[in-house]
Amino acid sequence: MGLFSRQAKQAQEEPRALSALQLQTLQYSSSVAAAEPKAPRSTKRVGSDDDDQRRAKPLNDRLSYWLFVGPVFLGIAAAAAIIALGAIKTLPKDKFCLVLHEDFSSGTLDPAIWQRQVETGGWGNKEFEWTTDSTNNSYIQDGMLHIVPTLTSDQLGEAAIMDGYTLNLTHNGCTASNQSDAFCAVKSNATTGTILPPIQSARLSTNISTAIKYGKVEVRARMPTGDWLWPAIWMMPRHDTYGGWPSSGEIDIMEGKGNRPKKRTDEDSNVMKSTLHWGPDPGASALDGYAKTYKGRRLYRDYYDQSFHTFGLEWTDKHIFTYDNSPVFKNFAMKWVQGGFWKLGNWPLYSANGTTLLKNPWGSSVSAPFDQEFYLILNVAVGGANGYFEDGKDDNKPWLNSASNPARDFWLSRNDWLPTWPKDPAQRGMVVDWVKIWQKC
Repeated sequence: MGLFSRQAKQAQEEPRALSALQLQTLQYSSSVAAAEPKAPRSTKRVGSDDDDQRRAKPLNDRLSYWLFVGPVFLGIAAAAAIIALGAIKTLPKDKFCLVLHEDFSSGTLDPAIWQRQVETGGWGNKEFEWTTDSTNNSYIQDGMLHIVPTLTSDQLGEAAIMDGYTLNLTHNGCTASNQSDAFCAVKSNATTGTILPPIQSARLSTNISTAIKYGKVEVRARMPTGDWLWPAIWMMPRHDTYGGWPSSGEIDIMEGKGNRPKKRTDEDSNVMKSTLHWGPDPGASALDGYAKTYKGRRLYRDYYDQSFHTFGLEWTDKHIFTYDNSPVFKNFAMKWVQGGFWKLGNWPLYSANGTTLLKNPWGSSVSAPFDQEFYLILNVAVGGANGYFEDGKDDNKPWLNSASNPARDFWLSRNDWLPTWPKDPAQRGMVVDWVKIWQKC
């Protein structure tokens, strides 16, 4: 046994001497303890009634909590169910017959259904893209349709955009009914500031195959990501029965933007815009009554470019409404009323040019101009000077709508917006899972 072990053993066997101060303290504590009366020893068993009561109290508290909260939850659930059932019961019960179901499972775009519309003129909105029939801009991959914007410079080079290149599609695929240079041809010129459309994209329509007068449309799609992209799912009249746009109408099921919102009040990739365009004066956008037939549906997370949504339209001789994912979640909705759109417009006496007395182009029909056949269009536009992208919104828009050449200003600012366009075409483009169209039976 070592020295330290022997010392430890000795310490255990020999009590240590107490100091005088320790002895006094011990004697005082003993006297105080002797003077205090002792509490009577309890005759209760350990863990009997007192412990039972202590255990029962939390149980009673929990029971009271659930007796209060349970009915509240049940009431909320019941109210939600009543609201949902009420919404379902109020849905119109018209009969519709399926006339088109396109799920893109064939692997190629069916030319018997879809027309790739080819133009260079900006489609009346002074858009910045040239819509092509190229598979760079519209194609099917993994059973889904992709509509993807690309840079014209990737094909023709940057120098061609700015000067010295003639793009003439008049006899090379232009699908415009008016085959003039304004729609089918353009020449870049550094002196005048005219440039080629800096973006190529696609615009597909069912005009050659499917149009409906009253019915339903559903498109399951995810919107594109990137500043100044303008995706749309919409319809145009097959015939201009009441005159040129907007007199014969336009139905926008879903219009969006590729820009990401920076604040809650922004209307970018977080908003589904549904609109009817209509007016009594052909070619006069100033007398387009869309402001009275517009509504936006706002998301506060999982924006429309982050997940697939089913964008829908139901349209009959009694009503029209758009919806997101289910008819229960309506966006824009209205019932046709006596007096129709002529009464709703409350128009001035004269046309936009101030020289012609306005007349009702729609007659007594309560739903005109939306009482004719319309076909579906899917497209991704870029920019434009018609006001869809407004000036002065504190969003660093690189052009003014009133500028002499907005497309040029847009292109010269590409270092600002191009980084927002994903390199992955599946994220930069609109991706469509399927399309369904029904005719009212």
